[in-house]
Amino acid sequence: MKVLHSMKLAAVVFLAASLSVGTADAARREKAEEPKIDYPDATRESPKAENSPRLGKQIQKMFDLYNEGEDMEGAIKIAEEVLASDRAKPYDRGVALMIAGNAALGVDDYGRAISYLERALEENALPNNNHYATMHTLASVYAQEDKIPEAVAMIDRMIAETKSKDPDVYGLKGGIHYNAGQYDLAIDAIKRAIELKTDGAPESNWLQMLMAAYNETGRDAEAVALAEQLQKQSPDDKRTLLNLASLYAQTDMTDKAAALLDDARSRGMLTEQKDYEILYAIYLNMDGKEADAAKVIQEGLDKGILKADAKTYTFLAQSLYFSDQVDAAIAAYQKAAPLASDGETALALSQILTNEDRNQEAKAAAQQALSKGLKKPGEAWMVIARSEYYMDNFEAAKVAYREAAKDPATRDQAQKALAQISR
Repeated sequence: MKVLHSMKLAAVVFLAASLSVGTADAARREKAEEPKIDYPDATRESPKAENSPRLGKQIQKMFDLYNEGEDMEGAIKIAEEVLASDRAKPYDRGVALMIAGNAALGVDDYGRAISYLERALEENALPNNNHYATMHTLASVYAQEDKIPEAVAMIDRMIAETKSKDPDVYGLKGGIHYNAGQYDLAIDAIKRAIELKTDGAPESNWLQMLMAAYNETGRDAEAVALAEQLQKQSPDDKRTLLNLASLYAQTDMTDKAAALLDDARSRGMLTEQKDYEILYAIYLNMDGKEADAAKVIQEGLDKGILKADAKTYTFLAQSLYFSDQVDAAIAAYQKAAPLASDGETALALSQILTNEDRNQEAKAAAQQALSKGLKKPGEAWMVIARSEYYMDNFEAAKVAYREAAKDPATRDQAQKALAQISR
């Protein structure tokens, strides 16, 4: 099992109040409201925000456009104007690059976002809150663009420089390693994120990734234990339930998988074709559970969840036949055979009909099989020959046996039968 983890990027809103923009109002706000220090243990000394007062109105307008969220290209245009100004100080350029990068994310232009955000870090003029938030965002974008070495290097650099105890940082690190197939590293990072998450339950996607990473590294017992914990916490969450059932099936606990899924079926949680297919496939791989498989398939057909096609009717027929419901199996095969793309289903039907001494029907089914195409046509001719023989049509039986003898798969068997009835 592999759980796909999507790191959907959301544009980060930076409030103008947290940055100096060179206006009297902004200065008063900064004195009245000291911004929260997000990275108190950072080794980097937070630069003093020295901006050009003459660019204050432009930068404020850039912030307003970005925060309103309706004109990201407008925010980027103003950022470029600030960057082109010979009045711009390093701080002004850093702010402009940060906003331009996040605005580019807002229009899903990841390449442009990366360029702006990298330059914002290179400028090295933003306060720590914004500098490291930019690192976090850039690591996410790198991962989104499959730049895994860059993503890993950036998130590791951020952790090293900030001594961060933010669970979201380790959650991102875990996601980057997981999507890169670095499962052991993902496990370590996600476990650290869970350990640091003291203000509520861990994020469900962390737990799903951790469970999948355990599974990918062969730590099945830990994967199952975590999946059971998640399912117990959210018994009505279908995804969690299906993940646990899949783990049970993979770890030779098919009885538990079947019981879990059948309970979900009884509670109306199985609503898609694949849900029913998983359950009846599990039953078909268990000894003596063919009747249960047939019940599930018939229910899926009755509810319109399973398609009334050759595949479904064939599985239904097999389930019924191996649970000694022969007449019902024949009826299911009769529905499946006309829908099949080749003659193999009709051949199976003909062989069952022969065993039930329904010779005329067996002959017709074998002829249908031949008309649709078979890998071993001799098997259908053998059915026809036997049917003719038991209906006392001896000459027709001989003709059919001669046809069967043309197929290497049935040659010896047909020749022996032909010799016996020719005496």
